[in-house]
Amino acid sequence: MPQEDYRDLAELVGAIGAPTFPSVLTAWIRSRVAFDMIAIVVYRGSRPPLHIHDDFKGEQARKGLKQYLAQTYILNPFYQSHLKGIVSGVYRIRDLAPDDYLRSEVYRSYEIIISETEEIGYVTRGWPRGLEEIDIAVTLDDGETTEIGIYSAEPGSFDDAAIERLKGMLPLIEASFRQHWQHIKARHAAERHPADAGWAEAAYESFGSDLLTNREREVVVLVLRGHSSDSIAAHLDISRATVKTHRKHAYERLAISTQAELLSLFLQHVRERMPAG
Repeated sequence: MPQEDYRDLAELVGAIGAPTFPSVLTAWIRSRVAFDMIAIVVYRGSRPPLHIHDDFKGEQARKGLKQYLAQTYILNPFYQSHLKGIVSGVYRIRDLAPDDYLRSEVYRSYEIIISETEEIGYVTRGWPRGLEEIDIAVTLDDGETTEIGIYSAEPGSFDDAAIERLKGMLPLIEASFRQHWQHIKARHAAERHPADAGWAEAAYESFGSDLLTNREREVVVLVLRGHSSDSIAAHLDISRATVKTHRKHAYERLAISTQAELLSLFLQHVRERMPAG
């Protein structure tokens, strides 16, 4: 190993627990894999993500990040994978998305912009457009997961060789971030009251509960999570035709006719139930 690499590792280890650690970690990853931007957040159960670090540039990009942290994270495939127990690893965002994310028109509201060029079919309003994304997952204690999202505007930046380099770096990323989290966790413990835990999933579960049957609600929730009719049929062990029937009836009861209207109604429901603070 070159002497410079030893110095970089020493700097990373020495920064654990210090405010500079996220920036040092970012520089170390960037020295091995080129990217334009990074965002590091920690998910704690189903509570809103805790912002650790980012290097987003410009007012619009920062507004997009703020909107994501406050609300649209609930649609993110990484967040959904976190709730299901994602393991530490390096992931292409499209590999985490349900089968219909790339084609679905569900993500349309004032917070969401649909775009066929985006890897998951939508982008939070204000979020930089046309970025390739790789997510590094680091599992922590107590149902917590770190998402280190790296983004590149250059098509093809994250080729197989880049993925393999990141996988080779993963053990040190895991070990250093877990140690850093132990130092800073107490500092963030009071930022969200424990009663807030589970509100996001509860928003899914309560959506349409006063209007829809249980089966219609199950179908609608899977639509919101980005599943196709075939995928919903497989999940619920019913036929594709039955899925379409439940979906049609649900739309009628909700007084909507499109997936875009469904998402808009759901995000309104989320806003009404979002914990204060």
